[in-house]
Amino acid sequence: METKILRTGAVLFALGALLFAQGCGPTLGHVYTKVENMPANKAVVYVYRPSSFFGGGVVYDVKANGKEVVTTLYNGGYYPYVTEPREIEFSAKTESRDAVTIDVKPGQTYFLKGTVGVGFVVGRPHLTVVPPNVAENEIAECKLIPEP
Repeated sequence: METKILRTGAVLFALGALLFAQGCGPTLGHVYTKVENMPANKAVVYVYRPSSFFGGGVVYDVKANGKEVVTTLYNGGYYPYVTEPREIEFSAKTESRDAVTIDVKPGQTYFLKGTVGVGFVVGRPHLTVVPPNVAENEIAECKLIPEP
């Protein structure tokens, strides 16, 4: 009986810690809106992460070409990365690293979806380029992440 009570207490503690970790991020802004009046010589890459209970407390930086931090990707957040046209390797790292390369063209819009997979200690980041018709539905409820 005592073992059952200890297990129940441990599970409740873990759930409480997870919920606390989910609330430790910044206050996210308004729900998804498209970037208006983008210069013709620029492109936009929407980096987003649909809200999910699994891995919800895991956050990670998304970098461009290994140097520039594009955004810290939070559960249920998005960030419009306006950039010069070029080939960009977007990467993310927790206990493992994932990366995807996009050949960004002027005047174009791209969607980069971040998710969290099972890890040994922490969730592992996954980055995927998503077609606009799929991404527009997934990003609709995401909220703006403040600039890094």
